[in-house]
Amino acid sequence: MTTLASRFREAIWPRFHRNPDGHPNPYTTFQDYRRTWGMAIFILMTTALLPLIVMTLIYYQLIETSIDTESLLRTERLASNARRAVTFFLEERLAALTFTVNEMGYERLTNPGRLAEVLSNLKLGFGGLTDLSVIADTGTQVTYAGPFNLEGKDYSSQPWFIECQQHNACVSEIFSGYRDVPHIVVAVKSMRPDGRFFVLRATLETERLIQTLSSYKTGAHTDIFLVNRNGLLQTPSQFYEGAAHHVDISLPAYSDRTQAVMSTDHGGRPIAIGYAFIDTKIAPTSFILMVVKQKAGMMKVWLDLRSNINWFFGVSAVIIAMVITLTSTVMVNRIFQADRQKAETMVMAEQNCQLASIGQLAAGVAHEINNPLALINETAGYVKDLFSIKKQYTEDPELVEHIDSILDAVARCGTITRQLLGFARRFDVQIQPIDLKGMVADVINFHKKEAEYRNIKIDVDIPESIPPIETDRGKLQQIILNLVNNAFQAIDNGCFLDVRAETDGPDHVRLFIRDNGCGIPEDHLNKVFEPFFTTKKEGQGTGLGLSITYGLVKKLYGSITVQSKPGQGTTFVVTLPVNIRKEVQP
Repeated sequence: MTTLASRFREAIWPRFHRNPDGHPNPYTTFQDYRRTWGMAIFILMTTALLPLIVMTLIYYQLIETSIDTESLLRTERLASNARRAVTFFLEERLAALTFTVNEMGYERLTNPGRLAEVLSNLKLGFGGLTDLSVIADTGTQVTYAGPFNLEGKDYSSQPWFIECQQHNACVSEIFSGYRDVPHIVVAVKSMRPDGRFFVLRATLETERLIQTLSSYKTGAHTDIFLVNRNGLLQTPSQFYEGAAHHVDISLPAYSDRTQAVMSTDHGGRPIAIGYAFIDTKIAPTSFILMVVKQKAGMMKVWLDLRSNINWFFGVSAVIIAMVITLTSTVMVNRIFQADRQKAETMVMAEQNCQLASIGQLAAGVAHEINNPLALINETAGYVKDLFSIKKQYTEDPELVEHIDSILDAVARCGTITRQLLGFARRFDVQIQPIDLKGMVADVINFHKKEAEYRNIKIDVDIPESIPPIETDRGKLQQIILNLVNNAFQAIDNGCFLDVRAETDGPDHVRLFIRDNGCGIPEDHLNKVFEPFFTTKKEGQGTGLGLSITYGLVKKLYGSITVQSKPGQGTTFVVTLPVNIRKEVQP
């Protein structure tokens, strides 16, 4: 079954490796034109598509670079804004504690009722505070205001308490502590009248801080969270929740500036990362704010646009390729047609030159033979006249019969020489109506005895619908006789000869002469009409029969072709006009 691909290939593939009659062209080969066709397509494809591909790739690279640069700037700006919000959140509460401890002093803050009142006011003013407590320099909690039962707890070993002694204020990491609830401790250090210090400590709710960070998220592809200096998560993360809550991102060295870099996550996907170290004016912290954006999410609009561009480019490339292929096919086929016509013209010119040379030779031979034939004819006639005068010779019938045989032989030689002269020069065509069926029968009658002797079956099929042919009788008879003689020489005893005819439109008739003889090799088919070319053994043929036939067919404004396969037989097809007068009209 023929596939769609094979049909398309047959439609566009250059059909230039054979002549219209199916025989190979002796002057051009399939490989030559196929190489030209392929080179034309390659050059045109390269010229048309390569610049387009290069420009598209450069455009993609520039767009991706621009998007990366813009993404880093946006990530850095987002990290910077979130950093200011977190810093302000912590500084605001540290400042409130500093103001409270400076204004109220140790004595008033250790009053449980007054401390509870202060906590209530701080919640109303700032929010986010859970409890408030005063801790002595020994680390023991002296006074507590809040929902938990933490009076008397010892904080002397807590990191935030130690840090507060050193820096006069501190912000702890997020931890659970005694209350088993994640929280942040902010504390400030102050002095008692007796020279000893105490610490005012407040607990901050992490939900408020998480809400502050979440407000800066710009989409599902953005993650914003806090980690400590060891990479341990301090606030929830969308992408990095896992074992021990550690992020698998390399942390940069400390910097007071916000940074942004392009990297990849654990799955190899490109991401943009923004870093910002959180430090307040009152106390240092161990927080690092991180903004992580997935590049695919940031580039979704561009990726959609690129997909559309790719589709447009692909369809355009296919259309360009089809146009180039079809155009190259048409152009190379036209080149082939021109080259083939040129080759055919050269073949015809070469054959005409050969025929002209043979014609000149035949004219010379005929002229030279005609002179002695005329002498023989004249002498034989004179001898016959002498025999008719003397009675002793007239009574000898055998002698007169021999003289008549000489005269008949001379007449036959004269006919042959006239045919040679007819091959050498063009006589005026003698046009008359001819019954093709009757002429074929007359020719076959000459071979009936040989056919019976060799057991050759002759089948003639000339329909009554074949119209009479207006052409030259002698030349047509010679054509049929030559082809039948050629067939009898090619077939063995017991073979067959098939002669049939059919109309080829209203103005032409085709005559088929087919045998099942030895056939003609394919590489000899384009030479069978050349003078002196023969496949017979030496001494059994001159190679002039088919060349003379070819010339006679051309004189009758017809055409002759041959189809043959070795071992299967040969078919000669002669196409002649029904009325030759239409062909000779100017």
